Amino acid sequence: MKLIEKYASRILRKKAALVKRQVKLPNPEYIRKVGVLWQPEQKEAFQFLADHFSASPVILRNLCVFDEKTEEETGINTITPGELNWLGFPKPGPADEFIATEFDLLLNIALNQNRVLDYLTALSKARFKIGWSPDQSNFFDLNINIGGKQDALFLARQQIFYLSQLNKKV
Repeated sequence: MKLIEKYASRILRKKAALVKRQVKLPNPEYIRKVGVLWQPEQKEAFQFLADHFSASPVILRNLCVFDEKTEEETGINTITPGELNWLGFPKPGPADEFIATEFDLLLNIALNQNRVLDYLTALSKARFKIGWSPDQSNFFDLNINIGGKQDALFLARQQIFYLSQLNKKV
């Protein structure tokens, strides 16, 4: 790990430790605000989640994180490499709004976690965070192991499935 990467990881862990939030498993019937973190390659999976939550009175916010410079027109719900500081953290803007929102549920459907996604996940004030990371040390309340099936749509479906399973009444 390079010196800047070590320094950035240390700063992120310190900032994450300062985040005050109450972890609470949301009941799907009472979810009102959902945040989704995704990358351009996961458009189909994001659309699946958008369709899933459109049937209920849910406010869905999303942030698309680009790994590389793009020629595509990006909107207000995107973060590109040009919007990062020297540590690889997002500059003030859409990321701050996303982080400050108290989501009932944060779904991270990115298959390749990077510093930006870790930053957004770690500092989010969401009550419950679901995602996938091969690292033992991550910022999710529920880390879904997708094993060799590296597919964002599969991950999104698993997130919805486990969320409903954890809330079943016995």
